[in-house]
Amino acid sequence: MCTLPPIPPPAPRGRRAGPRWASPRSARALVLLGLLGLLGTACADGDEPRPPAGAPNVLLITLDTTRADRLGCYGYAPARTPRIDSLAADGARFGRAVATAGVTPMSHASILTGLNPYRHGLRVFAGGASNRIRDGVPTLASLLRARGWHTAAFVSAYTVQPAFGLDRGFDLFDTGLEQVDLSSKEPLRDARAGHWRDARAVPTQRRADATTEAARAWLEGRRDGEPWFLWVHYFDVHDFNVVPPAAFARERGIEYDPSVPRSDPVAREALYDLELEYLDLHVGDLLDDLGARGWRDDTVVVVTADHGQGLSDGEERHGWALHRLLYDWSVRVPLLVDVPGEQAGVVVEDLVRTIDVVPTVLEAAGLPPPPHLEGRSLLGLMRGQPDEPRTAYADALNTLDLHAPLNGLPEACRDDLFALVEERWKLVHHRHAPENDELYDLAADPLELHNVAAEHPAEVARMRAALAATGALDVPAAGAEDGGAEVDVEALEALGYVGDH
Repeated sequence: MCTLPPIPPPAPRGRRAGPRWASPRSARALVLLGLLGLLGTACADGDEPRPPAGAPNVLLITLDTTRADRLGCYGYAPARTPRIDSLAADGARFGRAVATAGVTPMSHASILTGLNPYRHGLRVFAGGASNRIRDGVPTLASLLRARGWHTAAFVSAYTVQPAFGLDRGFDLFDTGLEQVDLSSKEPLRDARAGHWRDARAVPTQRRADATTEAARAWLEGRRDGEPWFLWVHYFDVHDFNVVPPAAFARERGIEYDPSVPRSDPVAREALYDLELEYLDLHVGDLLDDLGARGWRDDTVVVVTADHGQGLSDGEERHGWALHRLLYDWSVRVPLLVDVPGEQAGVVVEDLVRTIDVVPTVLEAAGLPPPPHLEGRSLLGLMRGQPDEPRTAYADALNTLDLHAPLNGLPEACRDDLFALVEERWKLVHHRHAPENDELYDLAADPLELHNVAAEHPAEVARMRAALAATGALDVPAAGAEDGGAEVDVEALEALGYVGDH
């Protein structure tokens, strides 16, 4: 009979030690150490692992293409997002959360692994660099399932399909969609084939009502005392190819008019808030379901987004109304964390990252984080304790990504872009044309309107050196494979880890 080692209590509430950046050369050792520590708790004789008594459930909700500043809890007066806002009142709201990319697959890979793209290996949607999480890199689902959590994901678009490796560690990964070929642009052509479609699903995406219904059906099969991890991804506000029911829109004074082109900025702006309101209702349905089952007070809830959207102010400020670029409107995202037993109504203005989600959940679940993670737990900040300042990273490999709209992007951004964000400074490095590098003094210029690179060459040099030290700039040429985090695949196979999907 196999006996699991005891689960250690949550770490002390003081500052979590750890390097801000890990050397790429240390990635292999760090990944293996982390896996040995966590997978070593599994039973050698094949017994199922068991979570500790009283282990919490975990609900991760990702809101595709959702800007923080369009939610009521972030101060947007016209917002009608009461159920999402309630999570800020019940837990903690992080005012400066930065995502690792302005594109869905790469950013979600960071949310699920606690690693930046140059470490988890998913660098592009499709094209000349790796578009899959590297084998052997664990996800939050992998880590929790290894300790006995039931795991499931219900996602809403082809942009988070299993081909990217995002299904790793999930017992059930439900898209409700046919899988598509990432090597072609057919999915994008299909997505653009029509709009204003009042439908629960089309070949490339499904609406919030359909995704929520599927997730709630899975919850019906859960039993008390058997903790679960559920990831629910909503795609609604990404575009208006699929829209809320016409009756819902009509009640709010909006009539769908197919003669209005999808590029109409007024329509896009109006539909953004409408779809966010519709999505909010279904977030509420999930929370109500937990309450009805008596699980609301036993569940860690995290709400965040993969990226934002330029909208009209992105167009005005930087010439781009969509996402993908690395300006604030694209990579600043909401982050709400509600942990049972923690203080309610907390507001944290320190700079944090979406890579901090994994270690935060693990600590809240009473599990030690594997040492390979680049993210750090946020529980100390939620408790009002000082923490070492964080540096955020994001990238956009536009010249290597098949799906990058190179001809449409602002001319200076038709490049591979790498950003470092500190409390005061933000650098956007242009790999092929460093003379276009952008430096913003966020304290004086939070809207990133004034590039001060010429006035502060020492800061530019310092931050370029910091970028180079991460290994993030060592991107392979088009057609070569991007190795991602260094791991010993044979060693992981011997551990029984590779192939854990």
